[in-house]
Amino acid sequence: MAEKIKKVKKMKRPKTLLAKILLLLFSIVLIGVFAYFIYYLFHYQLYNRYHDFLTTYEVEDGRPYTPLNDSVNNVPGFELVAENDYLKLYTDPASAGIAVYDKRNGEIIYSNPPDAENDSIANNINIGYMKSQFMLTYLNRHVRFGNFDSYGDAVAKGQFSVESIENGVRYRYRIGDLPKVTTGTIPIYIHVEKLEYLGSKMSEREGRQFVRRYVSSDLGADIRQLSGPVLANNRTLLEMQNILDEIGWTEYDYLANLEEVGEVETTNVPISFDISLEYRLEGDAVKVSVPASKIKSYGGGTIFQIHLLRFMGAAHTSENGYFVVPNGSGALIDFNNGKQFYPIYQQSIYGMDPLAAVPIRSENVDTVKLPFFGICRENSSLLITVEEGKTIASISAAVSGTFNDYNYAFPIFTVSNVDNLLNFGSSNVDVFVREPDIYDINMTVRYSFLTEENKDYSGLANYYRDKLIREGKLTPTPEIAAVTQPMDIPFYYDIIGGVKETNHFLGVQYLRVFPMTTFANAKIMADELKEAGINKQVVNFQGWFNGGFYHNAPDRISLVRKLGSKSEFEKLSSKIEDDGGRFYADVALQHVTYADRRFNWKTVASRYYGLGFAAFEAQTCPCCLWAIASMGFSETFLALVSPKYLPRYVENFTDKIGRYEIAGISLRELSCWLHSDKRRTNIISREDALSVVLAQFDLLATTEKNLMGSGSFDYSFPYLTDIINAPLGANRFFIIDREIPLYQMIVHGSLSYGGTLLNYNYEEDKSRLILNHIEFGASPHYVFSWEEANKMKFTGLSRYFNTTFNVWKYEAIDIYHQINEALKYVNGALIINHQILDDVRVITYSNGVTIYINYGDEKALIDGHMIEPLSYHLK
Repeated sequence: MAEKIKKVKKMKRPKTLLAKILLLLFSIVLIGVFAYFIYYLFHYQLYNRYHDFLTTYEVEDGRPYTPLNDSVNNVPGFELVAENDYLKLYTDPASAGIAVYDKRNGEIIYSNPPDAENDSIANNINIGYMKSQFMLTYLNRHVRFGNFDSYGDAVAKGQFSVESIENGVRYRYRIGDLPKVTTGTIPIYIHVEKLEYLGSKMSEREGRQFVRRYVSSDLGADIRQLSGPVLANNRTLLEMQNILDEIGWTEYDYLANLEEVGEVETTNVPISFDISLEYRLEGDAVKVSVPASKIKSYGGGTIFQIHLLRFMGAAHTSENGYFVVPNGSGALIDFNNGKQFYPIYQQSIYGMDPLAAVPIRSENVDTVKLPFFGICRENSSLLITVEEGKTIASISAAVSGTFNDYNYAFPIFTVSNVDNLLNFGSSNVDVFVREPDIYDINMTVRYSFLTEENKDYSGLANYYRDKLIREGKLTPTPEIAAVTQPMDIPFYYDIIGGVKETNHFLGVQYLRVFPMTTFANAKIMADELKEAGINKQVVNFQGWFNGGFYHNAPDRISLVRKLGSKSEFEKLSSKIEDDGGRFYADVALQHVTYADRRFNWKTVASRYYGLGFAAFEAQTCPCCLWAIASMGFSETFLALVSPKYLPRYVENFTDKIGRYEIAGISLRELSCWLHSDKRRTNIISREDALSVVLAQFDLLATTEKNLMGSGSFDYSFPYLTDIINAPLGANRFFIIDREIPLYQMIVHGSLSYGGTLLNYNYEEDKSRLILNHIEFGASPHYVFSWEEANKMKFTGLSRYFNTTFNVWKYEAIDIYHQINEALKYVNGALIINHQILDDVRVITYSNGVTIYINYGDEKALIDGHMIEPLSYHLK
């Protein structure tokens, strides 16, 4: 019997040991899961470094409206509210309009046409718009659009007030319909604390009775509601109303209380909004602000867009002039051009937010890179600069005859977003999604009043460039070429290094890197170009690390060994610099390829309204024009790094790139791409994203390496040495009359720049292409690969079919020398004047050189100079 017991015990030991092993494994797994949870929590969820870069603003307290004493009233019917050495700011408290008198030339600019009632075209609705200081589009609780204008929905109803602020005036509007309720302003629902507060403002007897008339509510333990017997007793209601009036309880307090107690009571309240509009004199300008923190909504409405000062500086049909708009490189829209039946001009500053854009790309449109526009009239000009809120702003312009007798241009602010999500299924029901709150931005527009010397588009560009120089955002080049001392212009070229290509091993598909151009190959390219007389080479080496052109996340740097060693890479940079050029290593900081298996795109990528749709950028399918197609190459599918996590990647990259002795960094998209994060639990607006991006520029600047941008927006100017893919023309919208080098007139002489890739310019007449570069002061820009381009046919870079160096080098050398022959005499000089004389362009530089360009097919005699057809002349 004892032996049997021993045998049983021996049989149980293995089971006990197995249980211990399983328990140990389970514990290890549990510890691992817990450790990953802690890592995920701190590495992702609690990472809020971006908060350090966000900005705030303050709103000045207003004072009772008090106009200033005016020795000479320059605007009859208006009252003076601010004055300085340049301007006098007037207002009409009856209409809420303003007028600005320019002391330097006697010109008067009105916010609204004084004779709107006499317009020959406008109907009553458009006359109301002409009398309004702003219009807004809103969404109701059912996500349906509606419109208000400040005149018809506020001023005409007497729903506005005026107060004085420092150097200006503020108007406060209640725009919309006020509620009509049988209880007057007596709250039906009210929080206990507020009820007791109201009772304390009354006499002891009245307060006690007032509080007793409220009973418990189903809305919550801390909310009381007016009892049924009291609601049915008009005499009691009248008594309560009189008491509330005596203690200063107003209609505004009533509406504010409705919002505080929730939406149960607001369902029958008409939609209305409180909006403040501020005007301040500042030097030769008026700053107009709409602080979002002062916007209040009632009745469940949400503001979608605000059209600000549509008719500020509007020009009548009797006036001549034009609008200057930042369309591409810049463009002009002539007043009264007869194009009233074409769509009005409208473009978003810095392009539309990629998370709000339609994912179907039916046209290629160059984005707006400058946050301003101009109104150039015969005797004066206005420069309108969007200073705060520019990432949510767009610029619009319309000519006379469209809706009224006026030519007018204005900014539009999209203060919250809405989208239509198609719910696929049997019913295909549309689901509207809107953001819960408006962006907390102090929307600010600066109206600068320009005098005679700056009244045309050249003067406007000079004024804005000088402003950037004064603010330290542009630095003029110390060395300026002259006729006696010419300086060669740069020759820009991209080099394609490593490229991901599909390969197979034992039937398994994988991606490997193919070297299109090694560092040794690039050195040979540079030598051959130098032998051809191109000394100032600016090289942008792409695909040098982390898997090639579509590289993995840049928080680590791993050189593509097939291209050469770290030493060879650094020697290539030194060689280009020693030869008089500049070397840049390309990096994408906001886009990460889907092929990067280490990148946690489900968490780090920006989200589109919720947790299920990560934001991506990809190629455009030529069949359906869907703009997020991989075309079979997963590496071209790019996740958009959320602004929340961007600091981490830039900090890590900045730390790692410091270990490489190279001269510069080329920012593939940091200077020309700006997106938000619409993750429902943590929405980051584009304005906040801009603050984050600017902080990353500051961090990159600490590397003390040169920075190059691509198609760069103006906010990147202070950090850059070079720009590639600068716009050399305008989008050809029907309403546009002429294109101008507005972008170039601002940056030339401070930044060097090249145009778009000439390998892919299909202009048959190369002479016009060369003249275009000379007119815009732009250097040529190419892309090269040492290997034949057809080796990329079955890769994500199949679009680069014209890159073979040995095929393009002779044409590139020839075109460079033709452009350089003209521009080497103005390299580093400022463009101070640009004229359009039919087919001839006249460009004047700060060093005294003038270039005449004739795009016509016949000779042209200008200023005593005969310019041959399709040619140029230097003076």
